[in-house]
Amino acid sequence: MDAELDLDKQSALVPADIQETWKTLGRALARERRLSQQVMKASERWDLRQLRQRLPELQAAVAEVAASAQNAERLLADWSATASSDGVLSYVVTLEQAVRQSRLPLSGEFPEYEVFPLALRLDLSGEQATIGRRKTSTLEPSALAREVQRLYQAVHSSSFNARRFIESLVESHELLKASGKAKGRAVQLSQIYRLLTLRTGSAGYTKQEFAFDIYRLRRESDLVHEGKRLAFQHAKQGGTAVPNAQGGVDMFGTLEVWEVEGSE
Repeated sequence: MDAELDLDKQSALVPADIQETWKTLGRALARERRLSQQVMKASERWDLRQLRQRLPELQAAVAEVAASAQNAERLLADWSATASSDGVLSYVVTLEQAVRQSRLPLSGEFPEYEVFPLALRLDLSGEQATIGRRKTSTLEPSALAREVQRLYQAVHSSSFNARRFIESLVESHELLKASGKAKGRAVQLSQIYRLLTLRTGSAGYTKQEFAFDIYRLRRESDLVHEGKRLAFQHAKQGGTAVPNAQGGVDMFGTLEVWEVEGSE
């Protein structure tokens, strides 16, 4: 079982007056719900004595909810306007701890991270986070870490057609080589990526998704297709970052396609 975050550290991210206001609002809402249920039951029974007793109490509870909500809104606005850099740092440290305790491969630094192949971007001023293509207003560290973990598991368990992807790579390689954009057998992966997005019309096909498809292809395929062998070559600088089986990251710059000896 994953270690739980220190609740005191999480609570320290939110000022005490705001925490107490949230608790007060919660108690007022619970009282309002309880009295509403009592009034509904009394009305169903035509219990006029009970109704005369509970209706004023319900009105007072509703007023308390409204007052608590207004106070919470005011304090939250004040806090958002005066949040210090120390508060942001504490939040970032707690979030990073929560994500890593979920055994997720977190890399990067605030405000832009990666949990391959998902990009995680924090927009604290806009009060939201982006995980891959999904936006969320959930910012509580443990809850946000759980959402990242859910989406990470979903993308890693999604179906993948290795044959179709390797065919797309070979076709793109041949087209770019025929157009004179190859250096020997080597074609830039960045050019292949651009061609794939143009040919499929998938403007939403991100570079992280392209890298993830290469990762899955290397994991599930021997990289041989119809007498041709694919070889991803490392870049001297830059390139497409693809995790490897040793826990590191390969930076690939080009794709080479070779005829397999003995194939017809």
